[in-house]
Amino acid sequence: MSAKLSLSRLIATAGTALLLGTGAASAQPYKIGIAQWGPHPQLEKAVSSFKAELAAKGLVEGKDVTYEIDQANFDVALLPQLLSKLKAGKPTLIYTIATPVTQAAKQALKGSGIPIVYAAVNNPVKAKLVPSWTEGAEDMAGASDQQDMDAVLGFVRKLLPKAKTLAVAYNPGEDNNLAVFEQVRETAGKYEFKVVGAGIDNPADIPIRIAALKGQADVIYTPTGGLIQPGLPAIAASAAQIGIPVVNAGVESARKGITLAGFAVDYGRIGKNAADVAYKLLKGAKMQDLPPVRAGVEDHEAAVSKKQLEKLGLALPAALGGCNCLAD
Repeated sequence: MSAKLSLSRLIATAGTALLLGTGAASAQPYKIGIAQWGPHPQLEKAVSSFKAELAAKGLVEGKDVTYEIDQANFDVALLPQLLSKLKAGKPTLIYTIATPVTQAAKQALKGSGIPIVYAAVNNPVKAKLVPSWTEGAEDMAGASDQQDMDAVLGFVRKLLPKAKTLAVAYNPGEDNNLAVFEQVRETAGKYEFKVVGAGIDNPADIPIRIAALKGQADVIYTPTGGLIQPGLPAIAASAAQIGIPVVNAGVESARKGITLAGFAVDYGRIGKNAADVAYKLLKGAKMQDLPPVRAGVEDHEAAVSKKQLEKLGLALPAALGGCNCLAD
């Protein structure tokens, strides 16, 4: 009797193990579609760091998670086709990079039930992607790449302790530039800066607009944007003629000796922040409980050009001595 009972138990145990084994074998990895705006080093960092962070959290690529990546080559007309292709793959979620891609995804994936995690969206509230900075949306969550203006002006103050007036070279036709200009004005008082604007809506006007700042500004800040960044060499050259240093919203210009300094959001950090959001969603968090993640001081990187310091007759202030940001 006991032998029969033992045999029955053995068979039952083996059957249970077989069922559990079958269940484990049939578990499917998460599928993540990645909609990239276009080939750009900063945006690529937002992809590689996203994948790296999920791997660090235990999601092994090929085993626990798979990726399908496509990019639109910065062409809005290609986005519907790109998103339709990713949607057809029935992903667990779609990771969108940059504002145009995320706005298109919000429309293309409406009602699909596929959650969207975004990165490199400057202002998700103004872009009408989420209701506010403190609330989550029903269909998306993610990480903004909007600079912490307090951190930016704090860096400029340490770099140029004697500067009194800061000029913002901006395109009045770009909402993001207008938003940055307003942020600078709101924050400037804390660092004892007066603020003037240098509105530029045509590349041909750059020399005139910058020359007009002679005697009116001690430093020029150049934000990101479709006109200002392509025009940065011309802005820097014009500023050099009147002896005004330029601090850019990107670090490569300083590393190349084009501007005195750069203070920028680190897109590797933005991708990591987005991965944190994605991981929470994969583990059961609700979209509405995940407001936009804002970039903090720790999500920025700085660079100061040794070449430009010498040209301007300046030295790296002691306040920045430990920043490890001096570039040849």
